[in-house]
Amino acid sequence: MVQLSGQRFLVTGGGGFIGGYVVEQLLRQGALVRIFELPGKASRFASRAGVELVEGDIRRPADLRPAADGCAGVFHLAVLAINPSAQNPRACLEINVDGTFNVFEAAREAGVRKIVFSSASSVYGDTLEVMDETHPLGARTIYGASKIAGEYFLRAFNAMYGLEYVILRYMNVYGPNAGFGLIDATLRRILAGQPPIINGDGSQSFDFVYVADVAGATVRAMESDVSDEVFNVGSGEEKTVREVVLALLELTGSSLEPQFVDTPVPMVRRVGSSQKAARLLGWRAQVPFQEGLRRVVEAQSKAQRSSR
Repeated sequence: MVQLSGQRFLVTGGGGFIGGYVVEQLLRQGALVRIFELPGKASRFASRAGVELVEGDIRRPADLRPAADGCAGVFHLAVLAINPSAQNPRACLEINVDGTFNVFEAAREAGVRKIVFSSASSVYGDTLEVMDETHPLGARTIYGASKIAGEYFLRAFNAMYGLEYVILRYMNVYGPNAGFGLIDATLRRILAGQPPIINGDGSQSFDFVYVADVAGATVRAMESDVSDEVFNVGSGEEKTVREVVLALLELTGSSLEPQFVDTPVPMVRRVGSSQKAARLLGWRAQVPFQEGLRRVVEAQSKAQRSSR
């Protein structure tokens, strides 16, 4: 078990959407946090007690090596997301594959005890089955392929050097001001007075999990005595695209009607079982989908009002 209170942890990508929530949870549990981020991306933490900012790029090993020194554990969340990865596969290779290797190498050289790696449900590809962690890896995107590479790097580092690790395959993460994803894009259109767009018939479905719950699973993975394991992190609440759009229209009190577009959809269903995380980590999602959506709408509406 890795004690959190009083120990220092490196969080790569700590200025990002999920990373910021991980940093907050670590601070609440008495940990010291070193954030490794691109210049300017974690400035909101600059004056926080217990936080040290290190600016750099995971593509440069020389930036990472001193950042890992003195850390009990590393949370690797820095990533090029799925859409930018599709637009620039070379950058995906450099950041998500080479950069991830650099993080693991720096951690090993610094004598870090444990790594928690944020993988993704994209490693599974598109399947109608409810996926547990034994489901075959069927990624068909460069992003999913890059996450598979990171997972296997960790297994190799564990076998070669005894480096402890936990891999977390996040389902569809959402929350206030995410800046990406179906919920964020739909809400922005609604608040701008534009009809939300639904590709296809809207029957495609996903496992949506609230960002604070994801951060909780991530921190729990570090402090647990579990190693050399992979876990799905989802809520177990399956929602279709159409259900999400209609729920957002209702929460905002909008009279807009969805606009259905006859566009091919990249996947039909991606829903995972998180029973293993409940069993071995003692973790379960706490925020119901409707409550999570309400928080998203409230935060985005407030941000829109303050920007006027």
